[in-house]
Formats: sequence, structure tokens, C-alpha cells
Amino acid sequence: MERLLVVGLGNPIYGDDGFGSCLAQFLSLFNSFILDGNAHGIGVLGNLSDYDVLVFLDIDTRLPPGAVAVERIEGSLTVSETRLVDAHRTPPSLLVGYLRAMGKNPKAYLIAVGPKRVEPLSPPSEEVLAASYTVLSELRQKLAEFGYELKVEGDVKKGVEECYRRVLRA
Repeated sequence: MERLLVVGLGNPIYGDDGFGSCLAQFLSLFNSFILDGNAHGIGVLGNLSDYDVLVFLDIDTRLPPGAVAVERIEGSLTVSETRLVDAHRTPPSLLVGYLRAMGKNPKAYLIAVGPKRVEPLSPPSEEVLAASYTVLSELRQKLAEFGYELKVEGDVKKGVEECYRRVLRA
């Protein structure tokens, strides 16, 4: 069986941007192959290098609010991309590009949700919260392709909302 890791990315302080992170926090309670990458950007790279398959959970601003898309990440590492790197805002494609530059060649996928708002200290939008169920379904399908089963207890939407409550309360 291929070694697989699901990585949630984003910063819950910025509204919908934190969806991947909050979903990963919730799902990691029941699954050892899920990591909350939060907004660690390039800092999460060391956690990715030992895996054959990576599945990222993140937002994609090109999608309409609440829309869900699944795509394969080829990953590249070009000068123009590296100039855009902010240590805390590194897209999955660039992380995969760095892995490829390091001689690693994981299969990589992105399950993305279109955000409605990414303003500081804003709560998640209803559109993104409602997409939790679709993301969960897509994630189950992707994991099944590699022989993994996703375990979930309770309501995923409520689990994501609780993450935001914890972060925005602090």
C-alpha cells in the first residue's frame, strides 16, 4: 500500500482561507494519516517528503463560493513562482514542485473549495461550511483509490465550525 498523507492548508483567522486547516483538525481526531498544515507554508515541506500520495485540502479563489473541485497537482518550480513565495502562503503546487526538485515524485491531488470571504477575523461563509459534505465525499473517493478508509464521527460541518470558534475566540 502506498504511503498517503492528507494535508489541510489555510489560516482560520482569515475566514474561508482556514477551511482546509479546520477540516484537517477535525478529521485528524479519527485518522492518523491526516495533518493540519495550517498556514505553515514551506514549513510543512519536511512532513511531506516520505509519502507516495499527497491529498491537499485548501481553497481556490478561481472557484465560485462553495464550489468544490478535485484536481491532480503536477507541481513545478519556476523562478516566477518562487518570487511569489510568502513563507506562510505557499500553494500546494509549489510544495509539490519543491518535492520534485528534491528528487521526490509523489502523486498529488487538491480538493479545493471556492471561498466567499478571506478577510481577517471573519467567520467562515455558509457556502464553504455547506461544502464540507461534498469535500468529505470527494476525499472518501480519493482515499478509496489508494485503499484508505476515512473515519468520521459526528457532523463534519459542526467540527469545522468548532475549529473556527476556538481560533476566533482566542
